[in-house]
Amino acid sequence: MSRKMSQETMSMSMSQEESWQSQLVSPEQRLSALLKSSRLADLTINFPGHERCLQAHRLVLAMTSPVFEAMLYGPLAEGEELNLHEDPPEAFEWLLEYMYRGHIQMPEVRLAVQVYQLASKYQVEALMVLCSKYLQDTLRPENLAEMYDTAVLLEDEHLLQRCYEVVDLYPSAVLSSPRFGLLSRGALRHLLQRPLHIPTEVILLKALLAWGQARRSTKSLRDEISDFLPMVRFLSMTTDEFVEHVMPSGVLSLQEISSILMNIKELMDVPLPTICCPTRDKRLCYVDSLLRRITLSTTPALARSRKSARGSIFVHNSQEQILIMNLRTTNTLLVSKLECKGIHPTTGSAAVAIKDSNGCVIGSATSDGPIVEFEEHVSLQPDESHCVTVRLEGHWPRGEMGDFVATTEGVEVEGKVAYTEGRIGSVTLHFWCFN
Repeated sequence: MSRKMSQETMSMSMSQEESWQSQLVSPEQRLSALLKSSRLADLTINFPGHERCLQAHRLVLAMTSPVFEAMLYGPLAEGEELNLHEDPPEAFEWLLEYMYRGHIQMPEVRLAVQVYQLASKYQVEALMVLCSKYLQDTLRPENLAEMYDTAVLLEDEHLLQRCYEVVDLYPSAVLSSPRFGLLSRGALRHLLQRPLHIPTEVILLKALLAWGQARRSTKSLRDEISDFLPMVRFLSMTTDEFVEHVMPSGVLSLQEISSILMNIKELMDVPLPTICCPTRDKRLCYVDSLLRRITLSTTPALARSRKSARGSIFVHNSQEQILIMNLRTTNTLLVSKLECKGIHPTTGSAAVAIKDSNGCVIGSATSDGPIVEFEEHVSLQPDESHCVTVRLEGHWPRGEMGDFVATTEGVEVEGKVAYTEGRIGSVTLHFWCFN
């Protein structure tokens, strides 16, 4: 009797202990349960210098990463404990979650950068693709520094290209970001080899001073940034800028200050110190004086008679009108504004949008008259097709489109433009072009 009760008790105990499997209907749920409970774990992951340790299953790690497969099942396989000296525990824990659960919500940018680096280290290629895409989508001037470092380190050309676009569009915001000091020395050198479209060298100098202050330990500030000082165009500064910003920084000696000042003023033939860049030209930047113009006019042979040119219809702002279609350019154009006499709403404002070849809006603005200014520069890429649309309440041409080909200073633009109320339709683009 006692033996029978003992067997029944053991059977009930086993049934209760094994009941966790019966509640899990998919492999994903089973793996998730293993991660949460550490049940059947055969590996302890330690992070020397940190208190945190994680329980894991060797097979799951090896299934996800060829690096872990070699570490855990190869000739030099680790024992029951794995010590990861260089890996951030929080980022590795997120990586572990991905290994067990698959697609989960990406972490915030700082952690995503660390996860991306771990994914590269352990050759988790699917996660590398996800991280790269996520960082490209969340890239902003204020967080560019840490992403740029990762893009250079991992040689991620897609992320680098996105970084270049942000640097080209918002150079001052990138250089003045509080997180600029996060750039490694190699990444900073890489960044400064690109054209910087800044209105004054003071912006670059301040960025280098902030970067040096963020990184210096036993070195002086001068020693910390000495490699980059020749990249600052001191001679393009005004005397006031030099006196107000360079002299108090303490990174130049009195002799260097004196020599550079005399060269700025061009008072006498004084040799420049080796630390000084000999270039006097200001950098290209997004100022109105550097804006270029190109007028897109229909081919004269396609012009209508003066009588029919005046023909128009009354449209409402619920109807989208095409102003330009199949717009292609040979260079990258950064459009600041456009002019078109046909944009003349009777009431309210006109809504103007620039779209890419997929019909996605890449820039938009509103205007009460023929001049439309975009709050942010709209980038038109070479060999891609774009279109410009207008919503307004008022008169609009009867829908005829005419071919145009326009050139100016090495830039060629072609496409079709709607006739305006004049004899020949035309739109003028105001843009920057630095390539």
